[in-house]
Amino acid sequence: MGDYYENNAKRYAEETFSADMSEQYGRFLPLLREQARILDVGSGSGRDACYFQDQGYKVTALEPSKNLCMEIRKVFSGEIVCSDIQSYQPEERYDGIWACASFLHLREKEVLRFFEKLDLYLKDNGILYLSGKNGIPTGEAADGRYFLEFTEELVEKILAVNDRVRIEGLWYTGDVNGREGFRWMNVIFKML
Repeated sequence: MGDYYENNAKRYAEETFSADMSEQYGRFLPLLREQARILDVGSGSGRDACYFQDQGYKVTALEPSKNLCMEIRKVFSGEIVCSDIQSYQPEERYDGIWACASFLHLREKEVLRFFEKLDLYLKDNGILYLSGKNGIPTGEAADGRYFLEFTEELVEKILAVNDRVRIEGLWYTGDVNGREGFRWMNVIFKML
């Protein structure tokens, strides 16, 4: 991933904060109890963490970019942890995990390793939302960021590494910012 988010934090936060995620929120939040604890993985601009907090949820924003953590602090009053998901060790498990367009920068083996030890992060009957780009090549982009294509084969591998994980829903959406050439794969998992 290099220094892309460090060098472009302000612009990235400005460009992504107002994206309309209401369809995804509408599928994720009804599966959680009131005042549930949510981990927002790769919080970016803090958009989703702010929304969840405004709805009464207890939110932790997890973001590896120090400069993006500073941008999040401008808009979000909750807990911010400046760390990547591979290094993060929560003190207690969450009711929900929101990983919107964040795992797409991980290698496949890192995604599978996370799901192998999902019970370190997610409570029994917990809900995880995951989204990534479908229809892109896996590898390094021109801007230096690594992208992993999200496919139904990847979902099958996720289910194979942890027999307590089930799919609650899988659907595709266009890009809310109007970009073309790919679609978003959205998956909701439940931890049994």
